[in-house]
Amino acid sequence: MRSPAFSRRLALALALLLPLPFAVLPAQAAEPRQVVDTLDNALLDVMKNADSLGFRGRYQKLGPVLDQTFNLPLMARIAVGPDWSTLSPTQQQKVTDAFRRFSITTYAARFNGYSGESFQAEDAKPVSGGDQVVNTRLVRPNADPVPLNYRLRGPNWQIIDIYLNGTISQLANYRSEFGATLRSGGGDALIKLIEGKIVELTPKK
Repeated sequence: MRSPAFSRRLALALALLLPLPFAVLPAQAAEPRQVVDTLDNALLDVMKNADSLGFRGRYQKLGPVLDQTFNLPLMARIAVGPDWSTLSPTQQQKVTDAFRRFSITTYAARFNGYSGESFQAEDAKPVSGGDQVVNTRLVRPNADPVPLNYRLRGPNWQIIDIYLNGTISQLANYRSEFGATLRSGGGDALIKLIEGKIVELTPKK
């Protein structure tokens, strides 16, 4: 006859083989190409439904996607440049928030219709600093394709810069304007500048 100790050991062994219904596996970080595909698919969706969604609907759909696929706080710091440290913590938070809304507004305003466009993305390629670049093209039926190349940083692989026309850093363009405004008018002037850009891009009702 089996001893109580043996029965307990057998029960424990069987329990370890059973699936744990409430165990949550850690989320696996997406690969750079998957991150860009997620963004591209979301953009195509809002483009195809642009009229029914309207600007506000496009903004609401794209907001969570950009939060997932972009490292917007890091992008805000890069866009401001070395003078970021001159901002107070409150100003840094306001700039970060305004930059996030500016980024979402830009996509919601520009991807406002569909005429048969599609995205073509290549596999990621390593670049300096351990980052990866995913070369992408917005293919248009009656016009030349538009290169939109994305630079991503690990370990979570989020976009940290966009190269317009394949080579022009979007954040470098921002840094020139943002830095000049910060140096001439201070943090409040920079926040006002970004907020003004949001207003310019937002359709008037």
